[in-house]
Amino acid sequence: MKTSQILKKAKNYFKELTIVTAGVLIALFISNYKENSKARDYHKSSLKTIQKEVQNNYSNLKIIIEKQTKLVDTINKYSDDKITIGDIILAKGDGLKASLLSNSGLEFYKKNQINSIDFEMMSKLINIESIIKLIDAKMEKLMDYLYPNLFVNSEESKKLVVMHMKNLLQSEIQLRREYEKFLEEYEKNINDTE
Repeated sequence: MKTSQILKKAKNYFKELTIVTAGVLIALFISNYKENSKARDYHKSSLKTIQKEVQNNYSNLKIIIEKQTKLVDTINKYSDDKITIGDIILAKGDGLKASLLSNSGLEFYKKNQINSIDFEMMSKLINIESIIKLIDAKMEKLMDYLYPNLFVNSEESKKLVVMHMKNLLQSEIQLRREYEKFLEEYEKNINDTE
């Protein structure tokens, strides 16, 4: 009789333990599911933010490339004339335009998305970031040359400005292509996930 009571108590104990364990496991499953869902939503919204930033940069860059190309043509047109580089750029060429490229989405993504990083996308974004830094360096080099030569009217100085600008344009065109590839792939990825 004692053994049957002990077995009955043990059986009840294991029943309750099983119910409690199942309840805890279900609660953990639900909690994990909610956490993963929030992480997916956060990841998608981060990618949309990056996509908008890239789209804005792309639109601005297209305009800048067009204006800088016109300025190169203008400088070439007036390279034989006795007009200063500054007058060509300001009066004839409507000024020198620089692209203001934002890369804050990438920085945020790198710092906050360590668990859900798409390494292929990260690689593309880092490549874009390196081209942006190269463009900044080339623009700085152009400006370092321009400031002391704004009042110079020699053909050689104008050709050097054109060389600096073509060098800058080359990187900007490369960045434009990278933006186009990124946006095209982003659209494919969004369509695949929906």
